[in-house]
Amino acid sequence: MLLTSTDDSTRSEAKQQGSSSTPAVQSSTPVSEPTADESDAAAKPAQNSVLRSGEGVQMVSDTSLDLDSDAPNWDARTFTHKDTDLYLNSNGFIGGLEAPRLIVTTGEKRSPQTCAAQTALETVIEHDDLRPGVTACVLTTEQRWAWVEVQKYSPDPLKLSVDVIVWSAVASAPEET
Repeated sequence: MLLTSTDDSTRSEAKQQGSSSTPAVQSSTPVSEPTADESDAAAKPAQNSVLRSGEGVQMVSDTSLDLDSDAPNWDARTFTHKDTDLYLNSNGFIGGLEAPRLIVTTGEKRSPQTCAAQTALETVIEHDDLRPGVTACVLTTEQRWAWVEVQKYSPDPLKLSVDVIVWSAVASAPEET
């Protein structure tokens, strides 16, 4: 194979045309910086955007879930831990261990607006009230609204299957009762 030499100007032009590091052609139209409102909107998630959802999430007695978690199993743990959003134990289906964060919403539309419109947070749904179709809003430890719908419930052995939707936006919390 014979290599031929080219002059420096030809080599430079070829390198610039094939290089991905060449600067983009500048337009004569000025580009405006985003306004503060546009920057804020881009940084905040839309109120209805879903952070995460799951169907048939299984819970057994003394299981807790962190609804803000991105762990495959919602960071399900046996017994309680500090960042618990939901906990199933012999006393009932509990929303929040440190403060009431559960609102029963059966018959309501599934949305963060529905959750925000509720007025009284509770702590627990009693076992007698757990049945397929029962829905609740849960205020997570990171202040997001989550929608939980009971799919299956068994009192003995204690098991629960729920569908969950967690919205991205930080919520406005109703007053505790």
